[in-house]
Parts: sequence; structure tokens; C-alpha cells
Amino acid sequence: MDDPPGVLGVGALAAAAEVSVDTVRYYQHLGLLEPPRRAGRRAVYGPSHLARMGEIRRLAAAGFTLDQIRQLAEPPPDGQHEDGLRRLAADDALARSLTRGEVADRAGVPESLVALLCDNGLLQPVTVANEPRFDENAVSMVRAGLAIAAAGVPLENLVSLAGDHAANVTGVVDRAIALFEEHVKGTPGAESDEELTEVVRALLPPVTRLVAQHFHRSLVTRALERVADGDRQALADALVAADAENLVVTCEWR
Repeated sequence: MDDPPGVLGVGALAAAAEVSVDTVRYYQHLGLLEPPRRAGRRAVYGPSHLARMGEIRRLAAAGFTLDQIRQLAEPPPDGQHEDGLRRLAADDALARSLTRGEVADRAGVPESLVALLCDNGLLQPVTVANEPRFDENAVSMVRAGLAIAAAGVPLENLVSLAGDHAANVTGVVDRAIALFEEHVKGTPGAESDEELTEVVRALLPPVTRLVAQHFHRSLVTRALERVADGDRQALADALVAADAENLVVTCEWR
């Protein structure tokens, strides 16, 4: 016999939430999902359980751990649920981020060099819990800068170029944010904080790839124009081999 409307068996709940039955039971075991009610010998679930499954998936996609989601299972009084989300997000970001000294240690450079790169806009820390912090990409950027310097580009010239780049990028970024707010943020399906988070997570990787590939294409094209009429055929051949079609730019959430 079919269940009444709004009543779900564990299999139906799992199917509606697009997870396995084992996942439903695992979430119950962790305290993420309230226990079902009993209907005779059966365990049955309702709309609140299905909504909770959706919330767990959204929070997990936004980067929260299952333990953090469990802590949010019982929202604090006085409407402080969003404050709790932000606090946990800040704590998690702080735990995964690096201080300026840690960036220097991992890159194998003096901290003063990292400070110089920050002062000139090549590295931009994010303030987390009132502290300037960096992600793992900062280490890669420092190492990339050192590799360019090792190839013969004076470090002070590289830093100066990075400063000019940062100054020009800021204007482009401001325009991009304005476009996002005008055409994306106000569209249906992006009203709540959770929905907006999903939109941002979906858009950032392809936008980053697009910008990186466009910069690479422009760099190679302009460089080829500079050497096309000269006797630097080996350099021209190297630039052709470095065409954007042969470069794979990877950008994804960890």
C-alpha cells in the first residue's frame, strides 16, 4: 500500500534526496538528521527530514564539514543561526589558511620578500578573524615569481610589473562585480544565502579559467608580434608551441 502524502520510507527519502539509504542512516547516526517516527514496525520520515537532507547537501557543497553541520543542527535562540554559520566558516577558513611567515617557510624565502610582494599587490591576503591570512596558492605564486627571477628577470622589475598588473586588474574586477550584482545576484534561484553560495561556486572556476586563458593567449600573440620580423626564430617557435590550445588551466574546488 502506498504511503500517505508527505510520509516517506527510508528508501523513498533516500531517493528524493539523491543519496543512498546508508547515507541517510549515517547522517542519523551522526546526529545530523532527526530520528524517524514509528508507524507500527516501520520507520517513516516527513517533509522536514527531506528539507534537512537538502540543507545538509547545500552546507557540504559550501565547504562545511559534517561535524560543523552537526553543530548547526540545533540553531541557537534569538535568530543567531546565520551568525553561527559565519562563525564556523571563519573558524574553518582560519584553520586552513597560512600566516605570512608560514607562506615564507613553505616557499623557502625570507618573510621580508613575502611582505614586499604584498606591498606591491602581487599577493593579497584575506582578513579572517581580523588576521591577514593566505591560502596555499600564495606559496605557488611566490615559487612562480622565484622561477621567473631565476630565468633572468630582475626581481625588482618583476615586482614593479606585478604592481602595475594589480592596479589595472582592480578596475576590471570592480566592473565584473558590478555585472554580477546587476545580472546574476537578482535572478530567480539566487535569493537566499545558500542559493547565492551555489551560484558563486559554480561561476568562479569557469571565470578564472576564462581570464587565465585570455591572458595566456594575449601574452603569446603579442610576443609573437615582437619577434616575427627578427632573427629570433627559436623564440618564435617556442611561443607557437606554448599556444593556448596546448595549455590546460585547471580550477576547481577542493
